[in-house]
Amino acid sequence: MPQVIREIFEKELKEYFDVEDVIVVNSGTSALIATIMSMDLNPESEIITTPFTFISTSNSILLGNGKPVFVDIKADSKLIDENLIESQINENTKAIIPVHLYGRVCNMKKILEIAERYNLVVIEDTSQAFGARPDFASKTSNPKQVSMGGDQLAGTFGDIGTFSFYKTKNFSTFEGGMITINKGSKLDGEKIRAITNQGQIGRYNHEYLGFNFRLAEPLCLIGLENLKIHKEGFLAELGLRDETKGHYPEVVYNQPIYKKLGINGDCPVAEKEALYIKNNFYES
Repeated sequence: MPQVIREIFEKELKEYFDVEDVIVVNSGTSALIATIMSMDLNPESEIITTPFTFISTSNSILLGNGKPVFVDIKADSKLIDENLIESQINENTKAIIPVHLYGRVCNMKKILEIAERYNLVVIEDTSQAFGARPDFASKTSNPKQVSMGGDQLAGTFGDIGTFSFYKTKNFSTFEGGMITINKGSKLDGEKIRAITNQGQIGRYNHEYLGFNFRLAEPLCLIGLENLKIHKEGFLAELGLRDETKGHYPEVVYNQPIYKKLGINGDCPVAEKEALYIKNNFYES
């Protein structure tokens, strides 16, 4: 199948999200890793995020040579509490990764204000919110959302948006994901693209360490058809896989590998909400 299919898919996504560029990749985790790798972090570099999410968010920080710093959530929406972010910022802080969970969108207005004040990168983990807008409310719990006005989509507010197209997501190619390079981004989109393609800038000219994170052309074709003819369907599925389906019964810093690595957190609201989910909705 010709490579041009990937280019067409990226072009259609770029137009749909109204961003500077789009890079389709083989998973949402790859999208995060490539983005964080492009920042050239050192082991002292810190990235603020939430512990109430799938572990790939914080794993990607570790694999990108950074250190995750966890901020507690709000009990109603389960999203990162933007009012607690500033207290965790220090000279080692490089970025904030808010996670739009269950189709619900974080308070990007406040997060962007904080990021501007401290010159931080904002990487939106939009794996569960393809096509979501800030005023979207879950069909199950209806948390209050913070409206920023207009029709801007989740994943396009910060410097970068990362998305998953895994089979459990509302927009799916079975496996896959993408990176949006947003307008005015502090990060180098060409470098990120190179990292997803073995670090190449031009054929056999490897300027960076990288991986084969490319999305296979047949999956691009599936995504292209979904985008063109299935819009009503993927928007209707936003928020259907929420906490009542057993996601997430444990905060990530309590996972065995994080305890082994000595990575800790202090997020009592997230721990309480995770325990409630574990006791009421989770089936092992």
